[in-house]
Amino acid sequence: MMVQSITMNVAVTGVGATAGLGIVRALRQADLPLRLLGLDADAWAPALYLCDAQAVVPRVSEEDRYLEALEALIRRHRIDALIPGLDVELDALSRARDRFRSLGCCVIVGPPEFIGFAGDKEITYRVLRDKGIPFARTQAIDDFRRSCTPASFPVIVKPRGGAGSVGVTVLCGPSDLERYRPGSDDIVQEYLIPATWGLKTLTPADAMRGERLRQDDEVRVQTLIAPSGEILLISANINVQVRGTSMRVCPTNDPALLDFGQRAFPVLAAMGAVGPCNLQGRITDAGLVLYEVNARFTGCAAIHATMGHNECEAALRLFVLGESPASVASRLTNNTGAVCLRYLTETVVPCASIDGLVSPDSRG
Repeated sequence: MMVQSITMNVAVTGVGATAGLGIVRALRQADLPLRLLGLDADAWAPALYLCDAQAVVPRVSEEDRYLEALEALIRRHRIDALIPGLDVELDALSRARDRFRSLGCCVIVGPPEFIGFAGDKEITYRVLRDKGIPFARTQAIDDFRRSCTPASFPVIVKPRGGAGSVGVTVLCGPSDLERYRPGSDDIVQEYLIPATWGLKTLTPADAMRGERLRQDDEVRVQTLIAPSGEILLISANINVQVRGTSMRVCPTNDPALLDFGQRAFPVLAAMGAVGPCNLQGRITDAGLVLYEVNARFTGCAAIHATMGHNECEAALRLFVLGESPASVASRLTNNTGAVCLRYLTETVVPCASIDGLVSPDSRG
């Protein structure tokens, strides 16, 4: 067990993404002595320069080079913990857990089997449906094409393993399917109508805000699962999103949402989930129905930390310091007496800092 007075070296990957930025900002609020190493494939990622040290790494699509670069950085910076900040990195980092553990670095991510389950929305639907956890009806787009009728619309089309609302489209009728070629790996999900909208059927105008997907009343339920499978504090938010980013975050102690988490997270823990886990869904007339499970910290990690629920710090205490789940959970609260309103901000970085990571002729 590490002595808390010794500085812990923590690396965060994908800090150019919303989740990676949230993790960095949450760790900056931690009541632990930390030295942060920010990692990204892009030297222009602002959150790199919120860290004590920075490095540009290959993209995970070049997996061998990516993992070799991480291994070199773990050795050089004596990294104690590595936290993924980007969905596409989860699988590779999960499979590299033992490799990095042998270097003294704990990768805070679940096992490959659970990462694969959470990363494929059609599999997630089938498994959770069979376990009695409400999840939006999900199927491959070709299967939907063969069975749909005009009454099947509107529906959501999204990448099978996508994240952050990238590539998400609303289809309003059979003719909209023509834009997708047979053999596409995209999936179709039923459109979940929030009960607060007061609608029984949906028109294109109801589903969109101009050319942007309407993302009001999005529910997030999250927890941290200890290595023992114990569930720590469950918290819930009701958010308004813009292009997949939560811009208004309202914590809630709604018993129905917390009870949902009490039912769902033990099921996921029994499947191997460990570390951060968050559920996304909407409250329909039938109650909360999920449309996604994420095996990572969310982009709201810094918001949670500000409101007394620093799950990133809690993970370090659990997985690196070896503190008991009860001790860690006692530090977590869920402040429902405030809301978070997000806005665009900026950070000013000396050119000399960027020059160390990127060549001058690549400046935009």
